[in-house]
Amino acid sequence: MPNALHGQDAIAAVSQLEGRELSPKEQRVVMLEGFVPEVYEDTKGIKTYGVGQTGKWINKTFGESFAHHEDRTRKHIKNYDKLPEWLQAELVQAEYRGDLGMSPTFRKLFNAGKYKQAASEFLDHAEYKDPNTPDQIKGRLESVAKAVAQFAASK
Repeated sequence: MPNALHGQDAIAAVSQLEGRELSPKEQRVVMLEGFVPEVYEDTKGIKTYGVGQTGKWINKTFGESFAHHEDRTRKHIKNYDKLPEWLQAELVQAEYRGDLGMSPTFRKLFNAGKYKQAASEFLDHAEYKDPNTPDQIKGRLESVAKAVAQFAASK
């Protein structure tokens, strides 16, 4: 990936581009996605820019893209706004990557308050089980499952 920034460098670049400090949830997404300041083709040949922005989002700000994904998370997860921010961050990063929308069983279990089962279900994922999936992606999936399990333990 050309000129890809990761970690704090990505957060600093996106903050500068947005002209503001990113929220902790936004920082979590940028930390995981990274930032590329030019259009490139991803591993599937899809034109991508910035913080993994594709399609109609390629010409929009990260803030606009993040807000869209957070709204989608709210539609998937009832009482999203009442959850701890650290859990919201993991759920949004899962939606940003597309995993939350593709897991109706996880959402059903989570929304029914069956958090331990939901945590296990989140890792019942073809990409997670594929030995060729990069560790970075598996780590993202695991971080969601761990956050949900941690939330379950607090109940």
